[in-house]
Amino acid sequence: MSAPTQRTLSESTDPSTARFVLPAESFALTDLFERVPDARVECESAVANPDDHALLVIEAGEHKQDIDTALRSDPSVADVECFGERADGWTYRVTWKGRPRRLIQRLVAADVSLTSMQSRNGEWQFQLLAPDREGIARAHDIMEDLDCEADCRSISSVDRERSNGSGLTPDQHEALVTAFEKGYYKVPRDITAAELADELDISHQALSERFRRAYQQLLRTALVVDDGEKS
Repeated sequence: MSAPTQRTLSESTDPSTARFVLPAESFALTDLFERVPDARVECESAVANPDDHALLVIEAGEHKQDIDTALRSDPSVADVECFGERADGWTYRVTWKGRPRRLIQRLVAADVSLTSMQSRNGEWQFQLLAPDREGIARAHDIMEDLDCEADCRSISSVDRERSNGSGLTPDQHEALVTAFEKGYYKVPRDITAAELADELDISHQALSERFRRAYQQLLRTALVVDDGEKS
């Protein structure tokens, strides 16, 4: 497992984001990728997993029956419910158990939020948000303790005064930082989405869209920016 270096952890006390990559066999849905190797999974919502549940959008061609069978037999899934088909795949609500449940609970307890969670080719990519670089180090230690075989690919600071190369718009940056400071990512949350939208003087729908675009941009940046080093 690649750990964040001392250089990346020193000095910065700004909220920080990091991208970790985990093999499916060390986290979840191994059965799905064995049955449908080209399946793509994306976790819906602003927070990838505020509790033991997740809303997953799974894209896998015409393999609906194989998806159903794989999810119901996977050792990382306690319960699953299909909500129907969308343009980009099928939506499922899953209840985690085992390692994914323990990992989620421990990250939340360490004040670390999963803002994006997606998988393809049998590999998961997590985007984390923590109060500072030490929070990212705590996340690394948790994944190491649970034998997740995670690889930290990038770390960056979310500074109020600069985007730090993230490509976020000022509105997206403000929404993320305000949400974090107001306790939106805590469990239980200190502020609801509606209250946060009021705080930012925008509609609930506008807030959801702002979050969605911000998380996409953070993940896109993390895929090509690696804190000055290539992965």
